Amino acid sequence: MTKRKTDGPLALALALCCAWPAVAQDAPVAAGAGAPVVAKEADRLLRDMGSYLAAADEFTFSAEVSFDHVLPTGQKIQFGGVEDVGIQRPDRAYVDWQSDLGTRQLWYDGASVTVVDPSTPFYAAQPAPGSLDATLAMVGKELGFTPPLSDFLQSDPYAALSASLRYGVYLGTSEIEGRECHSLAFVDSQIDWQIWIDTGPQPVPCKLVITYSTRPGQPQFSAVFTDWDFAPQIAESRFVADPAPGAQKIPFKLETTSSQQ
Repeated sequence: MTKRKTDGPLALALALCCAWPAVAQDAPVAAGAGAPVVAKEADRLLRDMGSYLAAADEFTFSAEVSFDHVLPTGQKIQFGGVEDVGIQRPDRAYVDWQSDLGTRQLWYDGASVTVVDPSTPFYAAQPAPGSLDATLAMVGKELGFTPPLSDFLQSDPYAALSASLRYGVYLGTSEIEGRECHSLAFVDSQIDWQIWIDTGPQPVPCKLVITYSTRPGQPQFSAVFTDWDFAPQIAESRFVADPAPGAQKIPFKLETTSSQQ
């Protein structure tokens, strides 16, 4: 889950307009006054999931995603996508994103981060820090985008997911794609979100739904996780950027726009 605000005065984008779905990008915000009120079982299950992902040296997963865009008329339009992700801790990652709105590819090899929009003859690359956590922070703060579901790639997913919680409850179990999963619901300062976590020996996410409750039309982002693999033996070449032959390297570009807040 990513929570990055994208419509402020400083919006960063590739010169080739390579952007991730805006509905999945809002920056974390501070929780309200007072301690969060989170049910013990909800906190325990979220913590167990985070610990399980944090303990893995490498993993891959896929996610079937849907996300809303709200038109100026107020009408919500839903789009779909598929995301394939692989990481090797502490300094390797790739993200392949294919959606109704286009395709994006990201590679991080421990020294640089590269983003490609295969529909254009361009790619952008920039030196990156030596850890995945620092690189995700850098692309969010300096480059203005965050790959969807990047909280699950952090070295401490629980800390990333719980940083701004206000409320949380445990709702019992549900079946997601044939799997029995715990259902948890949380409220942050700007979003409501629900997560389903596998009840089996691997407490991985089954499904995630985010509602951007403070945005016009309250758009949603949802993801159903599949194909978790914690022994994938990812080839080193998979983390090496592979733009199309003849593609032109361009810089990430800072754009200044008027705030709509």
